[in-house]
Order: sequence, then C-alpha cells, then structure tokens
Amino acid sequence: MRYSTPLLATVVAALAISPALAEQVYYGSRAGMTATVLSKTGIGTENAVIQVEHTPEDAKGFCVEYNLDNSMACVRRTLAEVKVEPTVYANCKTMMWTDLGGERYAILGRRTSDTYADFDVRRISSGEILDGSSASGYPTAMAMFNALCPGIAD
Repeated sequence: MRYSTPLLATVVAALAISPALAEQVYYGSRAGMTATVLSKTGIGTENAVIQVEHTPEDAKGFCVEYNLDNSMACVRRTLAEVKVEPTVYANCKTMMWTDLGGERYAILGRRTSDTYADFDVRRISSGEILDGSSASGYPTAMAMFNALCPGIAD
C-alpha cells in the first residue's frame, strides 16, 4: 500500500503531539500528578530549562489514577486548584534546580548514612535536608533534577 506524502506528514505530526505519547514530569508523589513537557533546552548544562503545561489530560490522569473519579468536574477542579510553574531550571554544574512548585533545591553530595536517599538534598527555602521519603518530597525533587540533568545523580 502506498501513502501520499501529505497524508504521511499529517499522521506523523499528529503522533508527535499526541497526549498519549507526550513526555511528562511529576509535580508530586501521588499517582497522576504530572505536567506535560512542552520544550527542553540546555539539558545537562548550566542552563537546563524545561517548559511544561498542566493540561486537561494531566488533570484527568490525576482524577482517574488517584481520586478514582472519571468526571469532568474533577478535571475542572484539579485544573483550578493545581498551579504548576510553567518553567523549571537547573544548573547541572552546581547541582541546583527548581521544581514545578517553585521550590529550589541543591544536592550537597552523596549521602553516607544508611537511608532511603542516595544524596543529601537541601530545600533552599527551609534549609531542610530531605530524608529520602515520599513525605519529604525527595523522589519528586530528584526526578525533576534527573530530567534536567540526566546522568549526574542516577
């Protein structure tokens, strides 16, 4: 079967922007707490940037996966209540970054004590060292760092 070039280009373009295939990053530790990546620049550098949007599809994922609520009312409520920063940044050299909640973090070094965390991570606003648990936000913070600076703290 032969396809015309315009038809093939349309199909490829549709697949490229399909929400089901879109890359997502997490803003929290609960199922479905995601935002869709719009663009990435400078990944792995001193000027790593990811731009995101919290889409209706992201909100639907949270509603269905976490709240077990398949309603549009849940999607509208989630979009109204959940505010994510549209841009996150990192300096992969200094190992400092921001998350989708606007928090700033810094990796201080490899953790030497026997805990859940591989690295000592400081939340800049409070000075707190995250303990590695979900409650501290460590997995979400490190996932964002690894999205911005892959291969540094895997």
